[in-house]
Amino acid sequence: MKMIEVFDESTGSVVGSVPYYNGNEIADMVDTAFASQPRWEKVPLFERGQILYKFCNLIEEHSDELAAVMANEMGKHISQAKAEVTNAAEVGRANIEVGKHLYGEVLCDNSEGYENHLLFVRREALGIVAGVIPFNYPVDLTIQKMVPALLMGNAFICKAPASAPCCVKLLIDLAHKAGIPKDVLYFMTSGREDCTEKLLMNKKVACIAMTGGNEAGTEMMRAAAPTIKKVVLELGGNDPLIITEEAAGNPELIVTAIEALAWGRIIENNGQVCSAPKRTIVHKHVKDTFIKCLAAFVDGLKQGHATDPNVQLTRLVSEKAAKKVEAQIQHTVAQGAKVIRGGKRNGCVVDVTILDDVTRDMDIAKDLEIFGPVIPVISFETDEEAVEIANQTKYGLSASVITKDLKKAFYFTENIKASAVYVNGSSALRHNDQPFGGCKSTGIGNEGAGYSCAEFSRLKTYGFCDVSPAERLYAPEEGTGDLLDINIAEIKKLAEELTKK
Repeated sequence: MKMIEVFDESTGSVVGSVPYYNGNEIADMVDTAFASQPRWEKVPLFERGQILYKFCNLIEEHSDELAAVMANEMGKHISQAKAEVTNAAEVGRANIEVGKHLYGEVLCDNSEGYENHLLFVRREALGIVAGVIPFNYPVDLTIQKMVPALLMGNAFICKAPASAPCCVKLLIDLAHKAGIPKDVLYFMTSGREDCTEKLLMNKKVACIAMTGGNEAGTEMMRAAAPTIKKVVLELGGNDPLIITEEAAGNPELIVTAIEALAWGRIIENNGQVCSAPKRTIVHKHVKDTFIKCLAAFVDGLKQGHATDPNVQLTRLVSEKAAKKVEAQIQHTVAQGAKVIRGGKRNGCVVDVTILDDVTRDMDIAKDLEIFGPVIPVISFETDEEAVEIANQTKYGLSASVITKDLKKAFYFTENIKASAVYVNGSSALRHNDQPFGGCKSTGIGNEGAGYSCAEFSRLKTYGFCDVSPAERLYAPEEGTGDLLDINIAEIKKLAEELTKK
């Protein structure tokens, strides 16, 4: 095992170092986890929960350290990094509390012929869960997968993001300190081929849980296919934000829309968010006023280093990511869009970019997901047209609509094809208890308190036959009895004779 250094791309300074595993080392890791997982599953659920609760407390105690590491290695503003760490501890506790009450069931004798049987259903662990973590919320999304997986009795192997491994490594170290056995919880970074061949395609791995892009999601499904392993995937999104006509005469709604964009698309993680308003669909009578107000808001923002508390904007995770966003802006301009603000890149920094004259037939209005602070403005005339534009994408993560009209609110929430639609708020909202996932090409399965516990466990039926004699009030109808009754008495007599010998 070798060590690799991790750098702050905005300064070139070293943030830390983490272990980097080759294929043979990953295979050994899986073998050990596979052998150790049954012992961890035998630990009572409440005791596993107590250990994980201690872990969540340690996260809070080390929140400043975790946030500082995250801010330096991937560029998230320090205030947002602290908020992420704090929320991660709450997410962990929420999963523990709900998971402890994720009950099974007893099946009643509701089918003729089964009245003497007793069946009950309980949850059991899957085995080894491989968690593939993205860079944009490295602490939160590790906890979203790791805590429920371990709580349900699984072993967990955490594939950390290359751009933010140090804070994840610190997180795993805290879990070990809390009492999670080292042979059921692993940290790893590796090359893509070694990870795919030795971890994801390994027949001893029962489940792949990943948050990331659609290309990576396709790779996960391909890796899972040979062994038919379970996948839980939260993939891309191109969320619509619809601003209705009534905002033309209501300044409050204009402000609400800008706030939704600020936290979901501009300031929050510099636009590097899966569920965020990435397509702003504005009524034609509102568009000009909205763009002027949005531009004024953007002009008042200050850019700087992630650890500077006096700035609102920082950088993208890497220069490579920034160049990709720059190319996507240029592509959209080539298709006919007009740059109102921004459009420029300097190293890892992409200016907040407002694009006007975006039409519904452009790539950015459909499936071109931009992971950066870019706001395309698309106009519409009727509510039906707005829904059509919102739905003309392969993605279906979240959406939001700005309106005070209750009838309109229900119309949009019912007709937009997404797993969550928010009224007068940002689609970046993610409540700890909600089922968070997506429809269409956005993913498979759900995360959230309780939902993740269900994903990382399987239902097993325990059946006990002929243990609960029942008294029939009426004789079975002719022809519905057990066909074995024809000669079962003779077989019973033969068995008695043979056992006496």
